[in-house]
Amino acid sequence: MKTRVTILAVASLLFGALNAHAVSLTLRGLGAGLTGGSTEALYASDRKGNSVEVTEVGAPAPGGIINELGVPAMMADGRVLFSADIVKPEPAPAKGKTAPALQAHWTVLIANLDAPPASRLVAAMHFKSEPSGCRPNFANDPYPVADPDGNIAFVSLVGSSGEDALFLYSNGTLRCLAKSGGTTNEGDRIAVVSFGSLQMGESGVVVFTGWLKSPHPSARKRHLQALMMASAEGGVSELAVEGRYGPNRTRYEVPFGLPAALPSPEGTLVAFTAKTPSGAALFLYDGSGMRRVLPTGTDSPLGPVSYLSPGRPGLMADGTTAVLAACARIPVIFRLERGRMNLRLKRGQITPLGAIIESLGDPVLTASGAMFVGATDSDGNERLYVLNRDDAFFEIGAPGILYRVAFNPNATHRIFTGTLSVNERGDFTYLGTR
Repeated sequence: MKTRVTILAVASLLFGALNAHAVSLTLRGLGAGLTGGSTEALYASDRKGNSVEVTEVGAPAPGGIINELGVPAMMADGRVLFSADIVKPEPAPAKGKTAPALQAHWTVLIANLDAPPASRLVAAMHFKSEPSGCRPNFANDPYPVADPDGNIAFVSLVGSSGEDALFLYSNGTLRCLAKSGGTTNEGDRIAVVSFGSLQMGESGVVVFTGWLKSPHPSARKRHLQALMMASAEGGVSELAVEGRYGPNRTRYEVPFGLPAALPSPEGTLVAFTAKTPSGAALFLYDGSGMRRVLPTGTDSPLGPVSYLSPGRPGLMADGTTAVLAACARIPVIFRLERGRMNLRLKRGQITPLGAIIESLGDPVLTASGAMFVGATDSDGNERLYVLNRDDAFFEIGAPGILYRVAFNPNATHRIFTGTLSVNERGDFTYLGTR
Protein backbone atom coordinates (compact mmCIF):
# COMPACT_ATOMS: atom_id res chain seq x y z
CA MET A 1 0.00 0.00 0.00
CA LYS A 2 1.24 3.48 -0.70
CA THR A 3 2.10 5.97 2.03
CA ARG A 4 -0.43 8.69 1.39
CA VAL A 5 0.30 12.28 2.42
CA THR A 6 -1.83 15.10 1.07
CA ILE A 7 0.42 18.08 0.45
CA LEU A 8 -0.48 21.49 -0.85
CA ALA A 9 2.64 21.97 -2.92
CA VAL A 10 5.14 19.62 -4.50
CA ALA A 11 8.55 21.01 -3.66
CA SER A 12 10.74 22.20 -6.46
CA LEU A 13 13.54 24.71 -6.39
CA LEU A 14 11.21 27.52 -7.35
CA PHE A 15 8.00 26.48 -5.57
CA GLY A 16 6.55 24.30 -8.32
CA ALA A 17 2.97 23.87 -9.42
CA LEU A 18 0.22 23.12 -6.93
CA ASN A 19 -0.72 19.48 -6.39
CA ALA A 20 -3.56 18.65 -4.02
CA HIS A 21 -3.57 14.89 -4.59
CA ALA A 22 -2.47 12.14 -2.24
CA VAL A 23 1.11 11.11 -2.86
CA SER A 24 3.87 9.12 -1.25
CA LEU A 25 6.73 10.95 0.41
CA THR A 26 10.44 10.30 0.57
CA LEU A 27 13.51 12.52 0.65
CA ARG A 28 14.82 13.47 -2.74
CA GLY A 29 16.86 16.53 -3.64
CA LEU A 30 15.93 19.45 -1.43
CA GLY A 31 13.06 17.91 0.44
CA ALA A 32 10.03 15.69 0.28
CA GLY A 33 9.40 14.30 -3.17
CA LEU A 34 7.31 11.58 -4.73
CA THR A 35 7.84 7.86 -4.57
CA GLY A 36 5.93 4.63 -5.01
CA GLY A 37 7.34 3.05 -1.84
CA SER A 38 5.39 0.55 0.21
CA THR A 39 4.36 1.36 3.76
CA GLU A 40 4.05 -1.71 5.90
CA ALA A 41 4.47 -0.63 9.52
CA LEU A 42 3.94 2.14 12.06
CA TYR A 43 6.81 2.95 14.44
CA ALA A 44 7.06 5.08 17.59
CA SER A 45 9.47 5.77 20.44
CA ASP A 46 9.12 3.85 23.70
CA ARG A 47 9.82 5.19 27.20
CA LYS A 48 13.57 4.80 26.59
CA GLY A 49 13.40 6.68 23.31
CA ASN A 50 14.02 3.62 21.19
CA SER A 51 12.09 3.10 17.96
CA VAL A 52 9.70 0.15 18.15
CA GLU A 53 7.10 -1.24 15.78
CA VAL A 54 3.56 -0.39 16.85
CA THR A 55 1.55 -2.24 14.22
CA GLU A 56 1.68 -3.22 10.55
CA VAL A 57 -0.39 -3.82 7.46
CA GLY A 58 -2.18 -7.14 7.89
CA ALA A 59 -2.31 -6.90 11.68
CA PRO A 60 -5.60 -7.06 13.62
CA ALA A 61 -7.20 -3.80 14.74
CA PRO A 62 -10.57 -2.81 16.18
CA GLY A 63 -13.13 -3.71 13.49
CA GLY A 64 -10.97 -5.93 11.30
CA ILE A 65 -7.56 -6.11 9.64
CA ILE A 66 -5.31 -3.17 8.71
CA ASN A 67 -5.26 -2.77 4.94
CA GLU A 68 -3.46 0.59 4.77
CA LEU A 69 -1.83 2.94 7.27
CA GLY A 70 -2.33 6.71 7.38
CA VAL A 71 0.21 9.31 8.42
CA PRO A 72 0.53 9.32 12.25
CA ALA A 73 0.50 12.22 14.71
CA MET A 74 2.29 12.04 18.06
CA MET A 75 0.00 13.13 20.92
CA ALA A 76 1.24 15.23 23.82
CA ASP A 77 1.16 12.29 26.26
CA GLY A 78 3.17 9.94 24.03
CA ARG A 79 0.30 8.01 22.48
CA VAL A 80 0.09 7.76 18.70
CA LEU A 81 -2.95 9.00 16.79
CA PHE A 82 -3.32 7.53 13.31
CA SER A 83 -5.84 6.48 10.71
CA ALA A 84 -6.08 3.08 9.07
CA ASP A 85 -8.03 1.51 6.26
CA ILE A 86 -9.72 -1.51 7.85
CA VAL A 87 -11.12 -4.56 6.08
CA LYS A 88 -13.49 -6.93 7.81
CA PRO A 89 -12.74 -10.61 7.17
CA GLU A 90 -15.61 -12.41 5.48
CA PRO A 91 -16.47 -16.10 6.05
CA ALA A 92 -15.30 -18.50 3.37
CA PRO A 93 -17.84 -18.70 0.50
CA ALA A 94 -19.86 -21.85 -0.04
CA LYS A 95 -18.53 -24.28 -2.59
CA GLY A 96 -19.10 -22.99 -6.09
CA LYS A 97 -19.83 -19.44 -4.88
CA THR A 98 -17.75 -16.34 -5.56
CA ALA A 99 -16.09 -14.75 -2.57
CA PRO A 100 -17.65 -11.36 -1.73
CA ALA A 101 -15.55 -8.23 -2.17
CA LEU A 102 -13.88 -7.04 1.00
CA GLN A 103 -15.49 -3.91 2.44
CA ALA A 104 -12.87 -1.39 3.51
CA HIS A 105 -13.34 1.78 5.53
CA TRP A 106 -11.08 4.31 7.18
CA THR A 107 -11.12 4.73 10.93
CA VAL A 108 -9.12 6.69 13.52
CA LEU A 109 -7.15 4.75 16.14
CA ILE A 110 -4.92 5.48 19.12
CA ALA A 111 -1.89 3.34 19.95
CA ASN A 112 -0.63 3.16 23.53
CA LEU A 113 2.78 1.49 23.77
CA ASP A 114 2.39 1.11 27.56
CA ALA A 115 -0.67 -1.12 27.13
CA PRO A 116 -0.46 -4.91 26.66
CA PRO A 117 -0.02 -5.85 22.97
CA ALA A 118 -3.54 -7.30 22.74
CA SER A 119 -5.11 -3.98 23.81
CA ARG A 120 -2.55 -1.58 22.38
CA LEU A 121 -4.88 -0.26 19.64
CA VAL A 122 -8.22 1.34 20.50
CA ALA A 123 -10.79 3.39 18.62
CA ALA A 124 -10.06 7.09 19.05
CA MET A 125 -13.64 8.33 18.79
CA HIS A 126 -16.99 7.21 20.14
CA PHE A 127 -19.70 9.56 18.91
CA LYS A 128 -22.42 10.43 21.42
CA SER A 129 -23.70 13.30 19.29
CA GLU A 130 -23.12 14.37 15.70
CA PRO A 131 -23.97 17.62 13.89
CA SER A 132 -27.11 17.33 11.78
CA GLY A 133 -26.48 17.66 8.06
CA CYS A 134 -22.73 17.27 8.45
CA ARG A 135 -21.94 13.61 9.09
CA PRO A 136 -18.44 12.40 8.16
CA ASN A 137 -17.97 9.79 5.46
CA PHE A 138 -14.68 8.00 6.09
CA ALA A 139 -14.09 7.05 2.47
CA ASN A 140 -10.58 8.51 2.53
CA ASP A 141 -7.75 9.03 4.99
CA PRO A 142 -8.96 11.78 7.41
CA TYR A 143 -5.41 12.75 8.55
CA PRO A 144 -6.30 13.23 12.25
CA VAL A 145 -4.35 15.49 14.64
CA ALA A 146 -4.79 16.21 18.36
CA ASP A 147 -4.19 19.12 20.74
CA PRO A 148 -2.62 18.83 24.24
CA ASP A 149 -6.09 18.32 25.77
CA GLY A 150 -6.83 15.32 23.57
CA ASN A 151 -9.32 17.01 21.22
CA ILE A 152 -9.09 15.47 17.75
CA ALA A 153 -9.49 17.29 14.43
CA PHE A 154 -9.82 15.66 11.02
CA VAL A 155 -11.12 16.29 7.50
CA SER A 156 -13.71 14.09 5.84
CA LEU A 157 -16.21 14.03 3.04
CA VAL A 158 -19.75 14.85 4.15
CA GLY A 159 -22.17 11.99 3.54
CA SER A 160 -22.53 11.37 -0.19
CA SER A 161 -22.56 15.07 -1.11
CA GLY A 162 -18.95 15.23 -2.29
CA GLU A 163 -18.33 18.21 -0.03
CA ASP A 164 -15.52 18.17 2.49
CA ALA A 165 -15.54 19.45 6.06
CA LEU A 166 -13.33 20.04 9.05
CA PHE A 167 -14.48 18.22 12.19
CA LEU A 168 -13.57 18.53 15.87
CA TYR A 169 -14.14 15.62 18.24
CA SER A 170 -14.15 16.25 22.00
CA ASN A 171 -15.41 13.92 24.75
CA GLY A 172 -17.95 12.16 22.55
CA THR A 173 -19.19 15.31 20.81
CA LEU A 174 -18.51 15.85 17.12
CA ARG A 175 -18.67 19.37 15.71
CA CYS A 176 -18.43 20.59 12.13
CA LEU A 177 -16.09 23.60 12.25
CA ALA A 178 -15.85 24.38 8.56
CA LYS A 179 -17.49 23.04 5.43
CA SER A 180 -17.41 23.54 1.69
CA GLY A 181 -19.97 26.23 0.97
CA GLY A 182 -19.71 27.75 4.44
CA THR A 183 -18.45 31.25 5.11
CA THR A 184 -15.53 32.68 7.04
CA ASN A 185 -15.78 35.44 9.63
CA GLU A 186 -14.62 37.82 6.89
CA GLY A 187 -17.54 36.85 4.68
CA ASP A 188 -15.74 34.74 2.06
CA ARG A 189 -17.20 31.41 0.98
CA ILE A 190 -15.13 28.25 1.54
CA ALA A 191 -14.63 26.14 -1.58
CA VAL A 192 -12.24 23.40 -0.35
CA VAL A 193 -10.82 22.22 2.98
CA SER A 194 -7.39 20.72 2.25
CA PHE A 195 -6.80 17.18 3.52
CA GLY A 196 -3.48 16.70 5.31
CA SER A 197 -2.94 20.36 6.20
CA LEU A 198 -4.35 20.34 9.77
CA GLN A 199 -2.44 21.45 12.86
CA MET A 200 -3.80 22.30 16.33
CA GLY A 201 -2.87 25.19 18.61
CA GLU A 202 -4.79 26.12 21.74
CA SER A 203 -7.48 23.75 22.98
CA GLY A 204 -9.96 23.15 20.16
CA VAL A 205 -8.25 25.57 17.73
CA VAL A 206 -7.44 24.13 14.29
CA VAL A 207 -5.15 25.72 11.71
CA PHE A 208 -5.53 24.57 8.12
CA THR A 209 -5.23 25.58 4.50
CA GLY A 210 -8.00 25.53 1.95
CA TRP A 211 -9.50 27.43 -0.93
CA LEU A 212 -11.96 30.32 -0.96
CA LYS A 213 -14.32 31.12 -3.79
CA SER A 214 -13.04 34.17 -5.61
CA PRO A 215 -15.32 37.21 -5.27
CA HIS A 216 -14.60 37.88 -8.94
CA PRO A 217 -14.59 34.41 -10.55
CA SER A 218 -13.23 34.00 -14.04
CA ALA A 219 -12.27 31.14 -16.30
CA ARG A 220 -8.67 31.62 -15.20
CA LYS A 221 -9.11 31.97 -11.43
CA ARG A 222 -12.10 30.58 -9.55
CA HIS A 223 -10.58 29.92 -6.10
CA LEU A 224 -8.03 31.57 -3.82
CA GLN A 225 -5.73 29.61 -1.53
CA ALA A 226 -5.97 30.63 2.13
CA LEU A 227 -4.57 29.87 5.56
CA MET A 228 -7.38 29.71 8.11
CA MET A 229 -7.98 29.10 11.80
CA ALA A 230 -11.18 27.59 13.19
CA SER A 231 -12.75 26.81 16.56
CA ALA A 232 -16.24 26.07 17.86
CA GLU A 233 -16.35 29.41 19.67
CA GLY A 234 -14.51 31.64 17.20
CA GLY A 235 -15.74 30.41 13.83
CA VAL A 236 -13.40 30.44 10.83
CA SER A 237 -10.91 33.29 10.52
CA GLU A 238 -8.65 34.07 7.58
CA LEU A 239 -4.96 34.48 8.47
CA ALA A 240 -3.61 34.86 4.92
CA VAL A 241 -5.31 34.86 1.52
CA GLU A 242 -3.81 34.61 -1.95
CA GLY A 243 -3.65 38.00 -3.67
CA ARG A 244 -4.06 39.99 -0.46
CA TYR A 245 -1.42 41.87 1.48
CA GLY A 246 0.40 40.69 4.59
CA PRO A 247 3.18 42.30 6.64
CA ASN A 248 5.58 44.74 4.93
CA ARG A 249 3.02 45.16 2.14
CA THR A 250 3.91 41.65 0.97
CA ARG A 251 1.28 40.12 -1.30
CA TYR A 252 0.63 36.40 -0.78
CA GLU A 253 0.88 34.18 -3.85
CA VAL A 254 0.41 30.43 -4.33
CA PRO A 255 1.48 27.99 -3.22
CA PHE A 256 1.15 28.24 0.57
CA GLY A 257 3.27 25.73 2.48
CA LEU A 258 1.96 23.39 5.16
CA PRO A 259 1.44 25.27 8.45
CA ALA A 260 2.95 24.46 11.84
CA ALA A 261 0.95 25.48 14.93
CA LEU A 262 1.42 25.46 18.71
CA PRO A 263 -0.31 26.85 21.79
CA SER A 264 1.62 29.65 23.51
CA PRO A 265 1.07 32.30 26.22
CA GLU A 266 0.14 34.72 23.40
CA GLY A 267 -2.37 32.33 21.84
CA THR A 268 -2.01 30.00 18.90
CA LEU A 269 1.30 30.41 17.05
CA VAL A 270 1.40 29.61 13.33
CA ALA A 271 4.39 29.39 10.98
CA PHE A 272 4.20 28.76 7.24
CA THR A 273 5.89 29.64 3.96
CA ALA A 274 4.28 31.21 0.92
CA LYS A 275 5.35 32.56 -2.42
CA THR A 276 5.41 36.33 -2.89
CA PRO A 277 6.09 38.57 -5.92
CA SER A 278 9.77 38.78 -4.91
CA GLY A 279 10.22 35.07 -4.06
CA ALA A 280 9.19 33.00 -1.06
CA ALA A 281 9.02 33.99 2.60
CA LEU A 282 8.57 32.42 6.02
CA PHE A 283 5.76 34.00 8.05
CA LEU A 284 4.90 33.82 11.76
CA TYR A 285 1.47 34.58 13.25
CA ASP A 286 1.45 35.17 17.01
CA GLY A 287 -2.20 35.86 17.79
CA SER A 288 -1.90 39.62 17.38
CA GLY A 289 -0.65 39.77 13.82
CA MET A 290 1.53 38.35 11.08
CA ARG A 291 5.29 38.90 10.71
CA ARG A 292 7.55 38.15 7.78
CA VAL A 293 10.44 36.29 9.41
CA LEU A 294 12.64 35.27 6.48
CA PRO A 295 12.30 36.22 2.79
CA THR A 296 14.37 34.70 -0.01
CA GLY A 297 17.27 36.96 -0.88
CA THR A 298 18.29 37.31 2.76
CA ASP A 299 22.07 37.10 3.08
CA SER A 300 23.59 34.13 4.93
CA PRO A 301 27.08 32.66 5.48
CA LEU A 302 26.52 30.57 2.31
CA GLY A 303 25.16 33.44 0.23
CA PRO A 304 21.60 34.69 -0.39
CA VAL A 305 18.71 32.39 0.55
CA SER A 306 17.33 31.14 -2.77
CA TYR A 307 14.65 28.65 -1.68
CA LEU A 308 12.27 27.97 1.23
CA SER A 309 10.54 24.61 1.60
CA PRO A 310 6.72 24.40 1.37
CA GLY A 311 6.85 21.70 4.07
CA ARG A 312 6.04 22.42 7.73
CA PRO A 313 8.58 24.66 9.47
CA GLY A 314 9.83 23.80 12.94
CA LEU A 315 8.18 25.89 15.66
CA MET A 316 8.57 26.53 19.40
CA ALA A 317 6.17 28.24 21.80
CA ASP A 318 8.52 31.23 22.17
CA GLY A 319 8.34 31.94 18.43
CA THR A 320 11.61 30.22 17.47
CA THR A 321 11.35 28.71 14.00
CA ALA A 322 13.44 26.40 11.84
CA VAL A 323 13.08 25.99 8.10
CA LEU A 324 14.49 23.91 5.27
CA ALA A 325 16.03 26.27 2.74
CA ALA A 326 18.72 26.46 0.05
CA CYS A 327 21.58 28.78 -0.73
CA ALA A 328 23.09 28.42 -4.21
CA ARG A 329 21.18 25.12 -4.50
CA ILE A 330 22.79 23.73 -1.33
CA PRO A 331 20.13 22.36 1.09
CA VAL A 332 20.43 23.94 4.54
CA ILE A 333 18.39 24.29 7.70
CA PHE A 334 18.19 27.69 9.39
CA ARG A 335 17.07 28.35 12.95
CA LEU A 336 15.56 31.79 13.58
CA GLU A 337 15.48 32.96 17.19
CA ARG A 338 15.03 36.49 18.57
CA GLY A 339 15.81 38.05 15.23
CA ARG A 340 18.95 36.00 14.62
CA MET A 341 19.37 33.47 11.82
CA ASN A 342 21.71 30.56 12.52
CA LEU A 343 22.84 27.89 10.07
CA ARG A 344 22.23 24.50 11.72
CA LEU A 345 22.74 21.82 9.05
CA LYS A 346 23.74 21.67 5.41
CA ARG A 347 24.43 19.17 2.66
CA GLY A 348 27.93 17.73 2.86
CA GLN A 349 28.10 17.49 6.64
CA ILE A 350 29.36 14.23 8.09
CA THR A 351 26.85 12.13 10.05
CA PRO A 352 27.75 10.53 13.41
CA LEU A 353 28.43 7.24 11.59
CA GLY A 354 30.68 8.79 8.96
CA ALA A 355 28.30 9.10 6.00
CA ILE A 356 27.75 12.36 4.13
CA ILE A 357 24.39 14.16 4.17
CA GLU A 358 23.03 14.48 0.64
CA SER A 359 19.56 15.91 1.26
CA LEU A 360 17.51 17.17 4.19
CA GLY A 361 13.88 16.96 5.27
CA ASP A 362 11.81 19.58 7.06
CA PRO A 363 12.88 20.14 10.69
CA VAL A 364 10.77 19.58 13.81
CA LEU A 365 11.53 21.43 17.07
CA THR A 366 10.79 20.23 20.61
CA ALA A 367 10.16 22.31 23.74
CA SER A 368 13.78 21.81 24.84
CA GLY A 369 15.04 23.28 21.58
CA ALA A 370 16.24 19.96 20.18
CA MET A 371 15.67 19.58 16.44
CA PHE A 372 14.62 16.35 14.73
CA VAL A 373 15.33 16.09 11.02
CA GLY A 374 15.29 13.37 8.41
CA ALA A 375 18.14 13.17 5.92
CA THR A 376 19.36 11.03 3.05
CA ASP A 377 23.02 10.04 3.32
CA SER A 378 25.63 9.31 0.68
CA ASP A 379 24.66 5.63 0.69
CA GLY A 380 21.06 6.47 -0.22
CA ASN A 381 19.72 5.63 3.26
CA GLU A 382 17.03 7.73 4.92
CA ARG A 383 17.89 8.39 8.57
CA LEU A 384 16.51 10.40 11.48
CA TYR A 385 18.80 12.62 13.50
CA VAL A 386 18.57 14.95 16.48
CA LEU A 387 20.58 18.13 16.91
CA ASN A 388 20.43 19.53 20.46
CA ARG A 389 20.82 23.11 21.66
CA ASP A 390 24.55 22.56 22.22
CA ASP A 391 25.06 21.57 18.56
CA ALA A 392 25.59 17.91 19.48
CA PHE A 393 24.46 15.77 16.53
CA PHE A 394 23.19 12.25 17.26
CA GLU A 395 21.95 9.31 15.27
CA ILE A 396 21.81 6.75 18.04
CA GLY A 397 21.35 7.11 21.80
CA ALA A 398 24.33 7.70 24.05
CA PRO A 399 24.71 8.01 27.85
CA GLY A 400 23.33 11.28 29.07
CA ILE A 401 21.43 12.00 25.86
CA LEU A 402 17.71 12.55 26.26
CA TYR A 403 16.73 11.38 22.80
CA ARG A 404 17.50 8.13 21.01
CA VAL A 405 16.79 8.82 17.37
CA ALA A 406 14.98 6.27 15.23
CA PHE A 407 18.01 4.46 13.90
CA ASN A 408 19.44 1.07 14.76
CA PRO A 409 22.63 -0.12 13.01
CA ASN A 410 21.12 -3.62 12.82
CA ALA A 411 17.71 -2.49 11.57
CA THR A 412 16.69 -3.25 8.02
CA HIS A 413 13.46 -1.28 7.74
CA ARG A 414 13.23 1.84 5.64
CA ILE A 415 12.09 5.07 7.29
CA PHE A 416 9.65 7.40 5.50
CA THR A 417 11.03 10.59 7.03
CA GLY A 418 8.32 12.68 5.38
CA THR A 419 5.84 11.13 7.85
CA LEU A 420 7.82 12.05 11.00
CA SER A 421 5.76 13.54 13.85
CA VAL A 422 7.34 14.71 17.11
CA ASN A 423 5.64 16.11 20.22
CA GLU A 424 6.93 18.84 22.53
CA ARG A 425 8.86 16.48 24.79
CA GLY A 426 10.55 14.59 21.95
CA ASP A 427 8.42 11.45 21.52
CA PHE A 428 8.34 10.55 17.83
CA THR A 429 6.44 8.39 15.36
CA TYR A 430 6.72 7.65 11.64
CA LEU A 431 5.79 5.16 8.92
CA GLY A 432 8.23 2.73 7.32
CA THR A 433 8.79 -0.70 5.89
CA ARG A 434 9.33 -3.80 7.99
